[in-house]
Amino acid sequence: MVRLRTSILAVTGTLLILGGCGSTPTTRNTPTRTVPVETKTQPDVVEQQLSPEALVNLAQQAWQTEGNNAEALDYLLQAAQQWQSTGETLKAQQIVYSLRHHALPANLKARYNLLIAQQYAEDPKVGSDQILSLLSTPLSTEPLRQQQFAIKANQYAKLGQWLRATDALLQSKEITPDVVTQAWDWVNRASEQDEVGIARLTAVAPFVALKQLVRENGFDQAQLIQQLIQFRQVYRGHPLVTYWPESLTKVTNLEPVKRDNVVVFLPLSGRLQATGMAIKEGILAAYFNDQSARSANQIPQLQFVDTNNSNPEDMATIATEADWVIGPLLKENVDALLPLLSPTVKMLALNRPDTPASPLAPTTEELLPSSFGVQIFYALAPEDEARQLANQVFEQGKSAPILVASEQSLHQRMQDAFIDQWGKLTAGLASHQHSVPTMVTYTDNAGLRDGIQEALDVAQSKERIKEIQSFVDVELYNLPRNRLDIDAIVVFASPEQTELLNPVIEASISPFSGESVPVFATSRSVDYTQSRNQWRDLQNLHFLDMPWVLPTNPEQHLAKVMRDLWPQRPTSLQRLFAFGVDAYNILPSLGQMVWLPQLTYQGLTGSLRINGQREVVRTLPEAVVNQETIQVVGTQ
Repeated sequence: MVRLRTSILAVTGTLLILGGCGSTPTTRNTPTRTVPVETKTQPDVVEQQLSPEALVNLAQQAWQTEGNNAEALDYLLQAAQQWQSTGETLKAQQIVYSLRHHALPANLKARYNLLIAQQYAEDPKVGSDQILSLLSTPLSTEPLRQQQFAIKANQYAKLGQWLRATDALLQSKEITPDVVTQAWDWVNRASEQDEVGIARLTAVAPFVALKQLVRENGFDQAQLIQQLIQFRQVYRGHPLVTYWPESLTKVTNLEPVKRDNVVVFLPLSGRLQATGMAIKEGILAAYFNDQSARSANQIPQLQFVDTNNSNPEDMATIATEADWVIGPLLKENVDALLPLLSPTVKMLALNRPDTPASPLAPTTEELLPSSFGVQIFYALAPEDEARQLANQVFEQGKSAPILVASEQSLHQRMQDAFIDQWGKLTAGLASHQHSVPTMVTYTDNAGLRDGIQEALDVAQSKERIKEIQSFVDVELYNLPRNRLDIDAIVVFASPEQTELLNPVIEASISPFSGESVPVFATSRSVDYTQSRNQWRDLQNLHFLDMPWVLPTNPEQHLAKVMRDLWPQRPTSLQRLFAFGVDAYNILPSLGQMVWLPQLTYQGLTGSLRINGQREVVRTLPEAVVNQETIQVVGTQ
């Protein structure tokens, strides 16, 4: 009781100070007191609004007159909630701080925790998991419960738990078109693994059902239309049907893709001739294997244009006469060509412009489904692999990686992309849960060895051993030990460097820890035409790569033909060949993929989808080197 009285007095004193510096507090609709007012005709009842200051006074009176702790605490929390909602956070914080040592009843504790969550929701030093732990007890009144769910929605979104975020969003406010649009967007960001066990999130279940329906039928327009009609009948009256996603209306009205005349812009001479020719050969392989076009008697006409001998103005003129354009390949050619193109030109560029494309505007006249023109960007960007690697390392529960990168600009760019993505993944987590990656940059083999040993604390361990040895006369039996908090090593290096690097890492890991530290890399660190001994040196290396070059290649017959034709073709050119195959094969599906980001095309270069900036996003399978063989993770 004495502690509560002290808290009330402290709050009252602080209010006097803050009141002298601020404006008159804003009154709220709740809570209210019922005060009878007499008139000449009949008694009436008027609801008089109570200010936060009045609530604090009532808290003091409740304690003084009745010694009622629960009622006094209730008044104080009501005052704090009003101040929090009107932006007077300092006054709300004073009450929260003054009650920090009180043993609150369960219902008041939940309201107190809501106040703390509101005050720390945007504090980067407080993790989303900590905020969510404060909101585990549901509140009884609807306005406060909705405030709980609003905070939960934002925190789950920060953690990338999109289905939980959607469930909280749908319970946080009245369902409006904007809420349905946000919910549909979040559901489509969730992975298929996230959808397991979705039944208990009943509010989200219709959204997930619609997403699965679209994913399974999206490439078959007639089947999709039939399934969508059935869905709307089953969920008639549901907000998702009432506020039907615009993209589904657009995709059901799409006309079949016309590609009678396809123009391809590639560097077919000069410095990048080998690169351009490998892509051209992939396009031709897909073209001659295009059974769907032959069965429909719609065999496209292919025209290849050498960008090394063409200026942007000439390419723009040629593009206007084509049904589809594939290319250009070089970024500078893409940047130069885009401003010259007519809005009706359909182009699958094989690189990305420096400035991201703006999202499609559904109301724009020239983008109507029957005749929309759009430029889509499909690139084999090394930074994309680095970002996927960050996602993969994070999803496998690793929290303290070491990044090892050569000083080459390519590898430094990949390292920067990994760090940027890692920062986004860990932004909603408490700082003690995930550390900033330790970075090792090297210029030669000696610097590589020294850098790894220093990052693993092996060098310091050796120094400590020498220091102890200097104090004794007998020989010590010792073995340097590495840091135990490191749980992953990520490599951005050439295949030759990675082949030297992996044994150095293995030799630097102490056997006393009982666990090996996995090494991760991108496809840029693996070359399948190196000597066979490389697989021994790359033991336990986890890496990303295209399905085309992995043992589970879905086009084994085509792969055999290519090996017979080009038995010594470098791995880099093999990947560019697959790039050409996918660039041609994906054309008929681009219309659906632009409007339906949940659609995934299974290609030779990876699982492909199109994001809101009209960029083709690749997801590569993970493989691991085991006993000098390559095993794709997740397959038998």
